[in-house]
Formats: sequence, C-alpha cells, structure tokens
Amino acid sequence: MKAVFAPVVLTSTLLLAFAAGYAQTDRPAAVRWAEGAPNATSEVKNDTKIEGLKTDDVHMFVSMADIKDTEYNRVWVQVSNHSKAPIDVDPQSTVLLNIDKEKTLPAEVPDKAAKSVQKFGEAKAQELSSAHCNNIGSVQCQPTNTQMQMSKQVAAYSSQQAQWIRDNALAKKTLAPGEEEQGIIVFKKEKKAANYVLRVPAGSQTFEFPLSAQNKQPSYD
Repeated sequence: MKAVFAPVVLTSTLLLAFAAGYAQTDRPAAVRWAEGAPNATSEVKNDTKIEGLKTDDVHMFVSMADIKDTEYNRVWVQVSNHSKAPIDVDPQSTVLLNIDKEKTLPAEVPDKAAKSVQKFGEAKAQELSSAHCNNIGSVQCQPTNTQMQMSKQVAAYSSQQAQWIRDNALAKKTLAPGEEEQGIIVFKKEKKAANYVLRVPAGSQTFEFPLSAQNKQPSYD
C-alpha cells in the first residue's frame, strides 16, 4: 500500500508547491504609499498633491486632477527605472479602486476618451447654437451672436482637450535601466466625490497610492 500511495502524495505536494510558487511570482509585490514612510514623498505644486514612492528598482510619482468640463479625471504618472534590467510599464493595467464602494475603475483607452470628449463638446456646441424659440415659424428665431460665439468656444475648447489627452497619454513601454517616462492615465469620473487607491504595476511590483477626486461633471453655463 505504501509503494502505491507514496508517489501520489509526493506528486500532490509538488503540485501544491508549484502552484503556490507560481501565485507568488505571477502577482507583483505591492508597495504602498504611507504618510511619513521612509520610501514615501509628498509635496504640493500648483494646488495639486504629488505623491512618490521609491524602491531600489523603481521611483514613481503620481498626482490626480480633473480634466475640466469633461467626463474624465487624469492621473499624471512619472516612472524611473533604477534597476539593472528593463521593466515593463503598461498604463492599461492601472486601476483605481473606490475604497468606499469597493469598486474598480479601469484605465480608459486615451484615443477613445479623446473622441468622447470631442463628441460631447460638439454636441454641446450644437445645442448652444440652436435657437430656443416658442414660435418656431418665426423668421426672427435665430441664435444670438453671444450664443454663436459660445458655441464656437465650446467646440474649440473640447477639441483642444481631446488633443491634449492624445498628446500627453502615458504609452505602454519597456524602460531600459536609467530610463524615465511620464504621462497621463485617464479614468471616467464617478457621480460623486470619492477616495481611491491607484494601483500601478511596474516591473515586478505594484505601486499603490491613496488619491481623491471631486468628480465634477462637465458643464458649459
């Protein structure tokens, strides 16, 4: 009986050990920002809080801000490779965790977000340039010069915002030793102000930062 069961037990033990080892190596180690921690930094520039985390291999700095009059927030991220090997950075693997709702928000595809911003602006511009009259048949029912001017400004502004997202988006990249990259990652706004944890994988580590957003909805009053 022992000769029959010993190989089975040994095989099961090896499989469990392999599975445990795979789970540990497959999941990047978390490095969490904490106030006062020796590897954490914090400063305020232009009314925006910038948080930083430093390890032997990676230095990362982040800040969160509203993209005005859009449905999006942006997180600026700067990553520096201080290791002796290349590290992969993929902004699309970054997430925001709403710690109040335990809800995860994925990063938006930059070009898709940019198109959405421009489309929203064009729709709002069209609405502003449309005359609002009770007597539809009236020949005097025309948009005012002020309405037309506002319409043009909204269309131009949304186009600029869309292009800004495209131009500044953080790209997926392999950073060579000593190399640095920075850019924005875009997230859809929620309906109310919220507290988040930003999770950014870089190489074999995941960096976590506490952030907050007012989630101001777009308006052109």
